[in-house]
Amino acid sequence: MKKNTIFFSIILMIIIVTVTYICLNKFFFNPLEEKAMKELSYAQQYLSKGNIDKALNRKNVKINYLGFSGIASKFPFTKAGNISKFYAGICYYKLGYYKESIKMMKNFSAKDEILSSIKYGIIGDAFIQIKNQKEALKNYIFAASIRENEITTPLYYYKAALLNFYMKKYKDSKYFFKKIEKKYPFFLYKENVEKYLMFIENKL
Repeated sequence: MKKNTIFFSIILMIIIVTVTYICLNKFFFNPLEEKAMKELSYAQQYLSKGNIDKALNRKNVKINYLGFSGIASKFPFTKAGNISKFYAGICYYKLGYYKESIKMMKNFSAKDEILSSIKYGIIGDAFIQIKNQKEALKNYIFAASIRENEITTPLYYYKAALLNFYMKKYKDSKYFFKKIEKKYPFFLYKENVEKYLMFIENKL
């Protein structure tokens, strides 16, 4: 599907802000947690520079940092280890390892509703890449409905609408586009929503 690069830029921005908030406000360190957080900081630096393979360190290269993959494996029961599963899921997706991305995201425990929404949205994106449209649609709808907000809700309804459109399920596509039109007038792709609705009206 198109515009995935733009979608990921939006999502990555949300993730960095949300994770930073969680780290500052909710992490009560013990020695193990503190070690994991230091490793997480190194991996985040690589990710912020766009060096996804180094941030993930999926090959567990024997250098002075673990990477998201190593943190998730070595510190699975820490908060930093849990967040690393989330980051690792994103990195696996960007590197084209879609099944690994789905597995990692499913192992991530999301208590924050925004992160939970993004989690299922990325799972949906990964299912799209492996041609499983049914599972992708299910995850997009779930991602949109977890918590109503101006960013993730219309974004994932939009993806659900587009997927239905490309599957030629025009009534279902119209349903999701209409939800966006009615409730989210300031959605980033509002003009596209209007164009798709005009096309669908002509089709139906």
